[in-house]
Amino acid sequence: SKELPAASSIKVPILIVLLTMLDREEIFWNEKLELTEDVIGSGSGWMAYQEIGEKFPIFEVASEMIRVSDNTATNLLIRRIGGINIINQKFKEIGLKNTQINNFLPDLNGTNITSTKDLSLGIALVDNGYLLKINSRDIFREIMGSSKTNTLIPSGILRGLGKEYKDTDYHLSLNGFSVLNKTGDIGISYSDTALIQTPQNSRAFASFIVKGPFNDPRSTELIRSLSAELVPFLVQGQNSLNPN
Repeated sequence: SKELPAASSIKVPILIVLLTMLDREEIFWNEKLELTEDVIGSGSGWMAYQEIGEKFPIFEVASEMIRVSDNTATNLLIRRIGGINIINQKFKEIGLKNTQINNFLPDLNGTNITSTKDLSLGIALVDNGYLLKINSRDIFREIMGSSKTNTLIPSGILRGLGKEYKDTDYHLSLNGFSVLNKTGDIGISYSDTALIQTPQNSRAFASFIVKGPFNDPRSTELIRSLSAELVPFLVQGQNSLNPN
């Protein structure tokens, strides 16, 4: 439950809140959002470099927020959801007690916070059908599966299987695993949160946040090492897993 700098892992709770609004028809998937100066975010993504006034459908904005961790896309969604205060209220409504946005992305000072418990809980609530309708749950899984960065939890699980390859997702699939994850990196904080499908057709939810010296490679290595330690528990059999 410890509150730590969320970095881009905050984008997973944002996606969940957005999809709850989609279910209630408070937003529409093809609704277009206009790019303005106030939502431009440096760092990850490509939307910041498009012309001011250009419009993007929400389905593209939400997808790019996760796929390439687009910070401008994230800020567009924060604004559309109702702003920082409203989205924080919605976090609490879905049970994420330790998650809060204080600034637009990229938030390099680490003022946006979450906890590993909140990250795993959010994904578990979605996957178990408590928060979203079936169609929106499928969208969540599809978007999470598009994330390009797989160097933390996925690589760690592959290491735990005694293998290390560049094509991580492919070799995980050969071993019966699917890892839908979203990383975060602001130098002083690294994170990864994931839904893990196992060879026994069971699911587990794992999240790590490491706060440490700026750009210290020990932070990412710790997440990989801890992820590798999950493997014996993930391959024991379905009855040994407790997603709670």
